[in-house]
Amino acid sequence: MASTCLNVTAQNNVPAQKMEWFEDAKLGIFIHWGIYSVDGISESWSFFNNYINHDNYIKQLDGFTAKNYKPKEWAKLIKQAGAKYTVITTKHHDGISLWNTKADKAITTVKDAAAKQDVITPFVQAIQQEGLHTGLYYSLPDWSHPYYDVFTRARKRYELAKEPNRWNHYVEYYQKQLSELSQQYKPELIWFDGDWEHSAEEWKAKETLALLRKHNPNIIINSRLNHHGDYETPEQGIPVTRPETKFWELCYTMNDSWGYQPFDKKYKSPNMIIRTLVDCISMGGNLLLDIGPKADGSIPEEQMNILKRLGRWTNKHASAIYGTRAGIPFENYQGKSALSKDGKTLYLYVYEQKSQLQLKGLLNTALPEFSVVGTPPQR
Repeated sequence: MASTCLNVTAQNNVPAQKMEWFEDAKLGIFIHWGIYSVDGISESWSFFNNYINHDNYIKQLDGFTAKNYKPKEWAKLIKQAGAKYTVITTKHHDGISLWNTKADKAITTVKDAAAKQDVITPFVQAIQQEGLHTGLYYSLPDWSHPYYDVFTRARKRYELAKEPNRWNHYVEYYQKQLSELSQQYKPELIWFDGDWEHSAEEWKAKETLALLRKHNPNIIINSRLNHHGDYETPEQGIPVTRPETKFWELCYTMNDSWGYQPFDKKYKSPNMIIRTLVDCISMGGNLLLDIGPKADGSIPEEQMNILKRLGRWTNKHASAIYGTRAGIPFENYQGKSALSKDGKTLYLYVYEQKSQLQLKGLLNTALPEFSVVGTPPQR
């Protein structure tokens, strides 16, 4: 895929200041890492849906070694891929915290897993040294915690109406964890998940948002805090038309799984992932592309290869990716396009070699210059 640029006259809306880096970034890397990688089963859902019982699921702590974990190499690979930010799971729905949390009755990789280490701290340090923006995934539910009401699809621990104090203890637990994450890592983005199990009032979403903003007034929050966030997060499927919200991000797996599953070899081709990135760019959104490291901390070879090949494209076409805004309507150009932030350059994405490109409805009497990105401009 190549991209071309043309100078045109247009007008662009100025984004909210705190969202500017996010809107400019275009590509992030999602990381689903947890004890589910030991047996290569579905993260959290495998016991929630009774594919495996909870006791056997938790036994995976004994196999989570992180013995080949090299966070600096992770960070370099992510940057090489062309990503500008990362989002790593700090705690999935299974309740396993990957940092040294002091919250009451928490299960952690520090005291409970074979790794006996906080794996979040060295990663955050590594990505910040690489100049990448810090995003942290945090699951609101914790299906292993005694204060949480839901246990599996078929079983609850208690009813909120009957034990409100128990629920309040859980809210205190998860808010304490968010305070820890905010203070220790100074994230620029919090990626919530699991808000469907309770209402905004039950989660105390407004109070949680205020807590996060106390630590960082410019914190960016996704929409999964019962719509108390800053941007939408469609999942797996590319939107047919541009989402109504100005800021959005597609979270997307390389194969069919979020976490590491050794038998899932249904990897998308690098070309398909590049096309997906272009789809997002052309509609003014971001792509959050997922990887799932193994229990020993190594990244599967297939995933490394995709990131490296993606990086070759993003490096070559950087000016047509970062800092761009949504393109022109399909009736003006029957393909994918984007505009520069100042609205003076139009980028056209071309999937195959063509003898001509047709643009309709431009007000310019003449185009000052045009070029294939990465080559000298022509006048």
